[in-house]
Amino acid sequence: MNDASQGESEKSKSRAMAISIGFVAAFVTAVTVSLSTPDGNLVVTLVPALAVGLVVFGLTSWRTRKRTSNR
Repeated sequence: MNDASQGESEKSKSRAMAISIGFVAAFVTAVTVSLSTPDGNLVVTLVPALAVGLVVFGLTSWRTRKRTSNR
């Protein structure tokens, strides 16, 4: 495999990893908020889950880009 295709493969893997980690963080947050609130309101559950998921996705993307650029 040449360097260009290896770089593309690494980028797609890091993006997929960031999406997976963000999704897991959002799911865990949604379950936690849903179980801790008495009514389990959808808005009360989804807003924190989306916020946490997006923040974790952003941090993971930034971290993997930073790691690959230092190589």
